[in-house]
Amino acid sequence: DFTAIPLVEATVKKWVNNSLSFTLYSSGSTGNPKEIKLDRSLLQWSAMGTKSALNLGDDISILCCLPIEKTGGFMQLIRALVWDCPIHFVKPTNDPSTHLNSSHYSLTSLTPTQLENILTQDFTPSSSITILVGGAPISPGLEEKLSTTGLRFIETYGMTETASHIALREVGKDSLFKAQDGVVLSVIEDCLSVSIPELGLNVLTHDIVEFTNHRFKLLGRSDDVINSGGVKIHPVLIEPLIAFSLASAGINRAFYLSKKPNTVFGEITVLVIEGEAIQDSSYLLELLKRDIPAYMHPKELVFVDQIQFTETGKVIRKSIS
Repeated sequence: DFTAIPLVEATVKKWVNNSLSFTLYSSGSTGNPKEIKLDRSLLQWSAMGTKSALNLGDDISILCCLPIEKTGGFMQLIRALVWDCPIHFVKPTNDPSTHLNSSHYSLTSLTPTQLENILTQDFTPSSSITILVGGAPISPGLEEKLSTTGLRFIETYGMTETASHIALREVGKDSLFKAQDGVVLSVIEDCLSVSIPELGLNVLTHDIVEFTNHRFKLLGRSDDVINSGGVKIHPVLIEPLIAFSLASAGINRAFYLSKKPNTVFGEITVLVIEGEAIQDSSYLLELLKRDIPAYMHPKELVFVDQIQFTETGKVIRKSIS
């Protein structure tokens, strides 16, 4: 049922023939996907850095449950080529639990959406497996569930331009990301700058972070920040509180915090909820007002037929006009 065999074969052929450049596309969460060319040296550096950071031995076997044309799946293949280890490909689905349970693998990469589905099934993989989690943020609720499994989950931070992750944190043990060896992080105009001096690579992100003892917490993207009356509001910090309020009201729908121009405050917070309008919207706004600090809580509700997500489960945010 795995249909990307030609792409795998083409990538392996390019690698064996010592091609110096490979092409991927960005996730498209902030617009149309961009074509990004990656140097062979960066791919090798990333693969070896991952092996070192995760303390993996030489007896490695990889399970690839992600689309091979995307960064997460592509880098699984590159790691197998660099590490000279076996890799098993399966058709990407939102619930690959059957494949995880059926054989002994030492490494796989999954999205939060896949993990949410897996945890509703009989999930009994090898206790020695390391599971990389990326593509979208881990919600507080999912983090709590993962922490009770006794398995090793590693949340990743990175981007296509850096050939996957450049920082990691172990779920349930670390609250902050730690940069991998050889990565230099700094802040330029409030945004995170990533440098890999060994490769001469420099990437200025749109991510806003908070540093503590050379580790960092991701606060959100600069283009998602809501500037309301001079107060900068980061949606990813408020959305867990909103999720709690919605759950307490018996509302289980996709949502995100957006912004809308306002003549008094410049911008105001607007909660975008998937599905039909709720009859008692005023009650819901009061509930949110009770649970969330005054300057952060949503001032309006907007209902849409469908909220769009990237293939990895990252919400595609849109401002409200």
